[in-house]
Amino acid sequence: MKIGIVGAGRVGISLGRYLRYRNFSISGYLKREGKDLSRLGWRSFESYTEIAAQSDIILIAVPDDEIIHVWDKLSKENIGGRCVIHTSGAVSSEIFSGAEELGAEAASLHPMMTFSDTDTAMNRMEEMSLVLEGDSPQAKKLIERLGNKYFSVEKKFKMRYHLAGVYASNLIIPMIHRGIDNLQRCGFSEEEAKNILLPLVEKTVENIGKKGIKDSVTGPLQRGDLNTLKGHLNSQERWERDLYLAGSRELLKIVGGNKEIEGILEEKR
Repeated sequence: MKIGIVGAGRVGISLGRYLRYRNFSISGYLKREGKDLSRLGWRSFESYTEIAAQSDIILIAVPDDEIIHVWDKLSKENIGGRCVIHTSGAVSSEIFSGAEELGAEAASLHPMMTFSDTDTAMNRMEEMSLVLEGDSPQAKKLIERLGNKYFSVEKKFKMRYHLAGVYASNLIIPMIHRGIDNLQRCGFSEEEAKNILLPLVEKTVENIGKKGIKDSVTGPLQRGDLNTLKGHLNSQERWERDLYLAGSRELLKIVGGNKEIEGILEEKR
């Protein structure tokens, strides 16, 4: 099973390294302007013709809006018997229109992992979940050989599936940023603020894993500290308060209704 990679960004390089770590054969990557991966020891393909001829599986790890353009070029090659996989969480394998008529298998395989650089540690990637969409025997064989926890998702749920990851990864960053900013307003440096808050963040995530969402809620809303809630709301500017209100209303749904708190939150909308 030889795997060719289109896309030499953070996801493409990280997955390529991981596949090789798991003893898969990387046939090479499609050469793109400004990218030199010779340090990884991978062959560089000059054209879609080459990568299609030398690969059993073609892994497309490009931004979502570029997938259709890659497929437009790849579908003009001889890809009979090949498996074409993209790594988008939001886009389904339906984007590979006409793949079956060309004799190719199609799937999407999304790693539920954040890739902030190309050097993601292998032990971290061993822990990530993989989510497969599409009816492809070769993709199923690939994911089983990798040995990670894996799941399947239907095409119609891809966007909502991806939304889950955005909430759990991207959208916690603004909340943490607000925490750091408020500590900086108290006179702490950014580094000091991170050192104060990150153990709290990590413990909260640990609690969710052990206790579940509801039993991990702490703080003034959970305790019903009305004066503290009012103080928080009154000390914030409008743009900042909107985020606090949105998060607090969601917390209230989790822990159960409290008419007094609901009234305070509604009053400050």
